[in-house]
Amino acid sequence: MSELDSWLVEEDSLDDRWDRYLASRFPDWSRTLVQHWLKSGFVLVDGLARKASFRMEPGQEVSVLEWPLKAQPDRPVVAQDIPLSVLWEDARMAVIDKPAGLTVHPGAGCPDGTLANALAHRYQKLSGLNGPTRPGIVHRLDRDTSGLMVVALDDDAHRKLAAQLLDRSLSRTYDALAWGIPQTERVEAPIGRDPLHRTRMAVVKDGRIAATNFRVWQIGVASLVECSLETGRTHQIRVHLAHRGHPVVGDELYGGGASRLAQIQPMERAHARSIVKSIQRQCLHARALRLIHPEGRELRFESPWPEDFQAAVRAAFPDGVED
Repeated sequence: MSELDSWLVEEDSLDDRWDRYLASRFPDWSRTLVQHWLKSGFVLVDGLARKASFRMEPGQEVSVLEWPLKAQPDRPVVAQDIPLSVLWEDARMAVIDKPAGLTVHPGAGCPDGTLANALAHRYQKLSGLNGPTRPGIVHRLDRDTSGLMVVALDDDAHRKLAAQLLDRSLSRTYDALAWGIPQTERVEAPIGRDPLHRTRMAVVKDGRIAATNFRVWQIGVASLVECSLETGRTHQIRVHLAHRGHPVVGDELYGGGASRLAQIQPMERAHARSIVKSIQRQCLHARALRLIHPEGRELRFESPWPEDFQAAVRAAFPDGVED
């Protein structure tokens, strides 16, 4: 029996038990249906049937041999003519400069109008390893985070790029404005779903290992911080900075929005208020990307700060930023 669908386990998967992984990927399916599907032997990990308690790892390949009668696979995304800023493209891969406000792939509450829809319109062929709703998607950015993403145009390219995420030869550097002055150069703290607020992530004891490196570029009531990822968990930079008491400016979900003003010293509050007003999203930008092309060549890309990020930096540092 040939496989009907396949995808790679993503780096930021929230749970590493096989049954819970499937339940998180297909939230509309009942637990009974997931358990039945596993016992049927019609879904494999790296070509083998696994027990429900099998521990998943990013980069493993899930293969579907037969969809359950009560479940339907996700439908392919509809091609939509959405403008894209493309820094590089060839027959194997592309590098996209994603604007803030663009969701990466369809999901609950966002059925279309995503980067995936735009990719389906621009490219005749995309990697299918992450399923029909995530064509070509190797890694993700939050909707309101701007900057660089790499896209795979065939399955072999996807496997090679995903492997680089795991061995860290694909590096991602972000710039952020964060409240206060972060004192640490590295945070290693596990991240998982916030048990009290299910729409958020948090540092939790039983979360997945996560590590972020920080370099404070310029300090003030809000500091300009360079962030580099060792792992790629959901909301990782935002969670780690908030965990240390320095949430990203404009990040309402993690305490970096207008509510932060109450914690600012009165003499600095007017300045802080001007920073909050300067940007209507989390002030986080994926500025630099380094990777090995699927055919062996090293590539480096830089994305300039978008206008709203520049406005926030000007508000934070009226006298300018040191090089």
